[in-house]
Order: sequence, then structure tokens, then C-alpha cells
Amino acid sequence: MTAMPAPEIVDEALEKARPRRMLAEVVSARVTHQQAARITPSKPEWLWTGWLLLRALNLLTGRQGSGKSTFAAHIVAALTAGIPLPGDIGREPMTCAVLSLEEPPDRVVARLHAAGADLERVEVLGDVEDHDEDGNPYRRRWSLPRDISILGRVIEELAIQLVVIDGLGYSIVGDSHNYAVVGSALAALAGEAERTGAAIFGLVHPPKGASDPVTAAIGSTAWTAIPRISIVLGIDPNDDTGARRVVRVAKTNYKEPENGLQFIIGDDPEFECGYVANLYRDDTAAEDIVAAPVSLEEKGARAEARDILRSLLADGPMDAAEVIKASGINAASLKRPRKDIGVIAEPRRNGLGRVVGWTWRLPEDQRYNPSWLTDSGSSGSSGHHQDKQAVSVPEEQARESVTLDFGALL
Repeated sequence: MTAMPAPEIVDEALEKARPRRMLAEVVSARVTHQQAARITPSKPEWLWTGWLLLRALNLLTGRQGSGKSTFAAHIVAALTAGIPLPGDIGREPMTCAVLSLEEPPDRVVARLHAAGADLERVEVLGDVEDHDEDGNPYRRRWSLPRDISILGRVIEELAIQLVVIDGLGYSIVGDSHNYAVVGSALAALAGEAERTGAAIFGLVHPPKGASDPVTAAIGSTAWTAIPRISIVLGIDPNDDTGARRVVRVAKTNYKEPENGLQFIIGDDPEFECGYVANLYRDDTAAEDIVAAPVSLEEKGARAEARDILRSLLADGPMDAAEVIKASGINAASLKRPRKDIGVIAEPRRNGLGRVVGWTWRLPEDQRYNPSWLTDSGSSGSSGHHQDKQAVSVPEEQARESVTLDFGALL
């Protein structure tokens, strides 16, 4: 049997521990708090209403070659020229900056020139001038999170209101798929945006096979959890020519814009780069933009599936199982082609009200329309492209419109 310590020993031990406990209670960490009634609610400060937020990190996700840099140059051109962006109010010309981790400065400027930007209001940021352990100067690439304060100083010194970081994923030191690594870097970037009052606009690539706009940026949910606004851009899934681009807000902490945008990329022969032309309103969902086929093989298979569905359903409704069997295409592969052409699915119920099957039919405006026999890229294969609430600009006038009136296109 274990002997119990004498009472006087226990009392002495408790007495010695009491100061330590009291000190720990005084210096220990605690959660701050205040009554909600004492906090003033804040309204969003927009750089582009619904699309780009001041004092915040904003994100644009798109595949390589989709037109992210071209679209960002279009935004910079509008802001530096004081031209309203689609659906927005007029603003005074402002200073913007571009930090590209993908293109050299001369190509950045070529793209801005093609877009019609006021180049005197654009700062092209580059490498960081630093010193090694021996005090010798050298240049290195800007990176996160170590160089966040350097960026903040430039924003303040030059009164920059928009910073575009092209290739933001390349700036992360460490594993860009790791939530903690990405979260720490982006939180620092968001914090500096809030401190300086600028809008920071990061451009990133999605992982292969991404289909969820919330996790589309590189793979870690931190990429879209921390930015206030997350935008996706890609090839129009309803355009088999691959010429049209569509862009839409996928995630926002505020009211989502009612529609997205559609555009084509014009060709600047002088500097051999693209520019945004022929802007329209567009209703393509963010999920469809992210999940759009990227290869010609995928596009061809999807277009063929649309034609087969239209042919089978042209004379009227059919049992879904019969359509799948007759098409020779599995149900999963028909899902997006069905959505493309607006196939309506209606349940069939037995006497007890239980669903025993499905009937598919085409929308009324497509049932006896011979125009669908050729799935042209000019109008797309979906009816919603025929109802644009905007005026198309002829190709020869599109370039001029970039520098005259962005807002007139919408």
C-alpha cells in the first residue's frame, strides 16, 4: 500500500505552486471580444462593382492560354483611362501596377498597349533588389510571404489602387497544394491589401481535371477561401470553334453579379498579342466554365453527343433509357450535352406517386428547328447566346471601342 504524504508536505507544495498559477492566469493567452453593437458595419469599397474589391485580395482562375492576362490588361486599360467597366460607374483615371511572374516586362507592356491602357499610369513591377549575408547586392524573384512588406511600400509610395499579380502561384515559397503554406501567404497578401487600401488581383491556373469553381485554383481550398472575390475564366463550353471566352464571378462575400461576360480575343498585328473585343453579357454558369472541355477530342465528342440528342428528340419526347441505349453513349457522358441544349427531364410516376422512369424532351424552340443540324460556333449550340442584351461590335471596330467606351458594349 502506497504511503500518503504528510499533510504539511502537501500544504507546502500547494503554497509554492500558488504564485505560478496566479502568474499563469495573468500572462496566459486570451480571446479578445467586444459587443457587436460597438462595431460599425462596413460597406464594400468597389474598384469594379461586383467584380473587384478594394482593400482585399481578388482571384482570377483560368487555364494556360485561356486569356487571363489579356482580360486583366483590359481591366487595367479601363481603369487607367477612366472608362467604366461593364455594369459599373465612371471613375477617375487611376494608377495600376502589374507584377508578372510569367512574362518579361516588354511583353506585359505590349499587351497593355494593345488593350489601350494609359501607359503613364501603369507601373511594371519586377525583381527584388536585395543583399546577401556578406552585404553584396543581388536580384531575385519576388516571393510570398517574405516580400509582402516590399510590395506594400511600393503601393503606398506610388498610390497604386490595383495590383495585378500574374502567375501568383509561382510566388508561393513551399508546397502550393498545402493549405497551411498557401493560407499563410495569401493571408499576408490580403492583410497588406487591407492595410494599403489597394485591390490585389491574383491570376492563377487550375489543376488538371478541376470542375468545382470553389477549389479550382491550383487545388488547395485556401486559394479561394481567403480571397473575397474569386473569378473563373475559360473557353465558352457552347462554342466549338474555341474562339469565345467566358468569365464569371464564382465565389463572393457580397452580392454576386447577375451575369458574366463573353468576349473574343482580337489580334494586334503590331505587337503580335491579343486584346479583348466584342464584349457581351453571358449567362454561362461558373461550374460550366471550369468543367468545359479543353481538348479538340473532348469538344468533338461533346458536339457529337449534342447532335445525337437533338436527332433522337426532334420528333418528340422519349424515354430516357431508350435515348441512352439508342445513342450508344453512357448517361454520365450525356449529362453536359443535355445541359448544353436544354433537354428537359420529366419524371414518370406509378399509381403510388413513385418515380419509375424519366422522359426527355427538347425545349419548344428547338423541337422542329433545322438550324441545329449544323452546330455552328458563331451562335453556339445553346439558345441563350441568341438573346444577348448587348450590341456586337464588328471586328474592324472592336479595337477602337477598347479605347473609346468599354461600357457602351454592355
